[in-house]
Parts: sequence; C-alpha cells; structure tokens
Amino acid sequence: MTTATPELDATVLGPELSVVPWSHPYRAEFRGWLSGNVPADAEPFDYRERLEYRRRWQRRLAEDGWAGPSWPEEYGGRGAGPLQQYMYYEELALARAPQLMNQAGIILLGQTLMVHGTPELKARFLPGLLTGDDVWCQGFSEPNAGSDLAALRTRARLEGDEWVIDGSKIWTTFAPYAEFCFALVRTDPAESRHRGLSMLIVPTDLPGVTVRPIAQLLGQEEFAEVFFDGVRSPRDLMVGGPGDGWKVSLTMFQFERADQGFTDHARLLVHMHDIAAALRHAETEAALTPAAIARARDTWAELWCRCQQLRRLNLRAAVRAEQGEVIGAAGSVAKLFWSELEQRIAHLSTEVRGAHGILARSPEVIHLLESRAYTIFSGTSEIQRNIVAERLLGLPR
Repeated sequence: MTTATPELDATVLGPELSVVPWSHPYRAEFRGWLSGNVPADAEPFDYRERLEYRRRWQRRLAEDGWAGPSWPEEYGGRGAGPLQQYMYYEELALARAPQLMNQAGIILLGQTLMVHGTPELKARFLPGLLTGDDVWCQGFSEPNAGSDLAALRTRARLEGDEWVIDGSKIWTTFAPYAEFCFALVRTDPAESRHRGLSMLIVPTDLPGVTVRPIAQLLGQEEFAEVFFDGVRSPRDLMVGGPGDGWKVSLTMFQFERADQGFTDHARLLVHMHDIAAALRHAETEAALTPAAIARARDTWAELWCRCQQLRRLNLRAAVRAEQGEVIGAAGSVAKLFWSELEQRIAHLSTEVRGAHGILARSPEVIHLLESRAYTIFSGTSEIQRNIVAERLLGLPR
C-alpha cells in the first residue's frame, strides 16, 4: 500500500466550495484511510487480471465500510448522505484509487434490492455484492429494445415454482464474469409497453443460459450477448411483484442518475492535472510545435472551465439530494455534459503526448477508445437531449 500522490490536493479541484470544505471530518477521515490503503502497484492491462485486482481492492474497502458508503450500516455501509458521497468520490479521484470490481452493482442493483427486495433476497445477495465476491450484470437492452426499453421481448412464464425464461439481451456489461443477472422480462404477454414487465434475478450458471462475449476495440470482453433458452429460475427470485418491473427499473434509474452526479468531475480534473504536466513536458522537450502547444493550451483552459461547471452542477445535485429532492430528469443534464466532456479530454490527453499518445497500450489510448462509448451507455446523448427537452424544458415530443 502507498500514500496518495502528494501533489494532488485541493488545488487540483480548483476553487474551494465552502459547503464541502477540505477540512470536513468525513473527508479527512476517508483521506487518511486512503493514504494507507491505496494499492501501490498499477492496474494490469489484461482485463481478467484487472477485474481480480479491483475485486481485491473492493474487498479491502468493504472491510472498513468504504465500498458502499451510502448503504445503511446494517448492510455494511456507512449511511452516507449525498454530500458525503460527493466528498467520497473527490477523495477517491485525488488518491488515484482503482475503480471497484462492480461499482454499478453497488450503486444500482444493491440499492434497488434494498428498496424492492424481500428480506430473504437482501440477506442472500447483498453481502457478496458489496464485497465483490458475487459479480452481477444488468439484463436490460435487447437487439430491438435498446433505448426503447419498454419494447423488450424477453418473456417469462410461471410453471409451478419456476419462471421459464426465453429471449436474449445484448450489450450486457460484465455478463462474461457475472454469477447473477438482474433481468427485466415480460411476464404478462397480454400487456404492452411498460405494463406487464417484471424484474427477475437469474443465476447465470442455470441450464439454458448462454453468454456470448463481444470483443471491443481493445480486445477486451466486457460486454456480451446473453441468451435464455427455456431457463428455469426459482419463483422467489423476483424483485418486487409480478408486473412491477418498470417501477423497479425507475428506482434503479434514479440511483444511476443521482450517483452519476457525484462521481465524474474530480476524476476529470485529475486528468486535466496530468495533461497540464504533459503539456509542460512537450514544451520543454520541443515535442510539439509552438502552434500546436498554443492550441492545446487554449483547449486545456476551456476544458478546465467546463470541468468546474460540471463540479458546480454536481454539487447542486448533491445539495438538492441532501435536502430530500429527487434528482430525476436533471440527472440527464449531468450525464450529457460529462460524457461529451470526457471524450474531449481523452482526445486532448492523447494529442499533447505526441507519438507516445498513440501507443497501442498507453493509458491515454485506452482512455480515448473507452470514451467512445460514454455517449452511448446509460442512455445515448440523443435520448438525454430528449429527456431534457421534454421533461425539464416542457418542449413538445
């Protein structure tokens, strides 16, 4: 274990925000914990090795209640409120801490299970989800029902004490490594659109489940197609009641939108810190032309200002959530702003490093290629703009 990089402090984040001061006891406690626990070794490039590296990190966090700080203490968390989460993610970024093994599982699936799951489901699944011992995937998108989730065709019919599932999912994150799938299926064929949907937990080792990995630009297999061919899953593995699937999904989306507003700006500002150092190096070594350096400096200044805008936007969301407001459609503003900003930062990061920036396995190229998906997953930019237009601005469909 090692301490956080010493030059990464409050100045990296920019103007201090008095509502979440640098000296806040919660922030100071977590910063102190990170200083003695962040892994000293770098993440492996191989994807499976990287996941195991992150699993070890998640277990270490979970041991001291830091893996899911917003979870209630009874489930292994710290009962942190939105402003504490905001500080938590800033400190993780400044410490250059690894990502968790299955952070989406903690943010989305675990918290949704707390709201809609039975006591038996909570007791059975929450502990392993928090520690990373059990990996989960989210079975929502289908070949003809991506952005239009209500058009899904995967069906489940009840036979005795089992749900018999037929259909398929696509772009299912972590499916090649997951033990369980949180699957949205149609259980009432007489209904259409949002009605008649239910949420099932499906163990991925059941007969009839086929996972077909999808290779990405970097050769990783993070996503997969998942096929259900007469899969028989126990009746009691339903989250909520029959027909409650859309309600359960909306709960999940609210967790996604709310947490999205606390996670991104600090990590981007750390990227900007590193880009500034690379730009100084390029100028000293004459690795770029004076004109290229001048352009990069102008772009850097613009993007730094946009990061500060994102930080303010996220802080406003955290304050509102702390006051009991539901983030709702406003989360689409943060997602849209962040995803497009991250792509521009990834491009600049590669550009200022010249030839090194295009090396196949450099961190900059990995970031650049991964960023291409940011305007697609969790709702495309087009969908986000529709949500903002219709639900926030009141424009016609």
